[in-house]
Amino acid sequence: MSFASQARGEIAHVECVGACCARSELCAALLSSGGISYHGPEKYRLSLTSSDATVVRRYFTLAKRFYDVTGELRVVKTPQFSGTTRYRLLLPQDQSLRLLKEMKLLDPDGLFGLRNKPSSRLFSRDCCRAAFLRGAFLFSGTVTNPEKDYHMEFSVSDRVFAETLLEILNKFEICAKIACRKEKEVVYLKGSESISDVLTILGAHQCVLEMENIRITKDLRNQVNRQMNCDNSNINRSMLTAERQIADIRYIDEEIGLDKLPKTLREIAEVRVANPETSLSGIGEMLTPSLGKSGVNSRLRRLTEIANRLRSGEEIE
Repeated sequence: MSFASQARGEIAHVECVGACCARSELCAALLSSGGISYHGPEKYRLSLTSSDATVVRRYFTLAKRFYDVTGELRVVKTPQFSGTTRYRLLLPQDQSLRLLKEMKLLDPDGLFGLRNKPSSRLFSRDCCRAAFLRGAFLFSGTVTNPEKDYHMEFSVSDRVFAETLLEILNKFEICAKIACRKEKEVVYLKGSESISDVLTILGAHQCVLEMENIRITKDLRNQVNRQMNCDNSNINRSMLTAERQIADIRYIDEEIGLDKLPKTLREIAEVRVANPETSLSGIGEMLTPSLGKSGVNSRLRRLTEIANRLRSGEEIE
């Protein structure tokens, strides 16, 4: 099961506790699914179609419980849906007008007698806003598997409805954006924190926990990778530095001989050549008396300076 299906299944089982929330959620579900058909003045037919039977049964129960309306459930399998089985809830035509009035969607001056934008009275409270988002997500929303990416979106056919979703998300202080994609208006958000907040609002608490576990695992994995890359980089840099130091020492030996160097430089030169993979701290411990890392580094720099002076033709006394 995909993460999006898992989230949809959990959200479909969230209890709708109040009539105000039921009204908001049913309104969003109908608008998201394009489930309002016009059959003449004050004649409408409401329907909801989904590939998820659990989602459709939710609204069958909601209509029955809060509006005493018994819908008709159908199984649809047609070439238009690529042979995929889909489930449809048809609400009685003689009850559709009453339901539209309940959802504040009627407007005598609007196209087909319907409002262009859902009434703000539908989501004047946080619980109703959450219910509206829940209905929209169940029919037009999806969320990417957090193992791969952090992305959530609502894909709707109407710009005004997309702006309504954006407005509601902003009420919860969640930053989202709108983009047009393949004749669809897409309200999308990225970032684990924002997506986690929306899933919490929708009631998908198990998905939030799973997402948090995945985020922690990914963060730990990234930290380990960064540390390994850093360690490898340090090792490579140390090896290159050691190779340059040894090359300088051998050049000095070929040009004037190491016996011409002061005792302290001759000693560290011999130890460096004999221990090419040893760290500066390790080199210091091999000297008599032992020397700290900064002291070792200072003497090796002096050897490099001598080698550079020899390369430039300068005589070394």
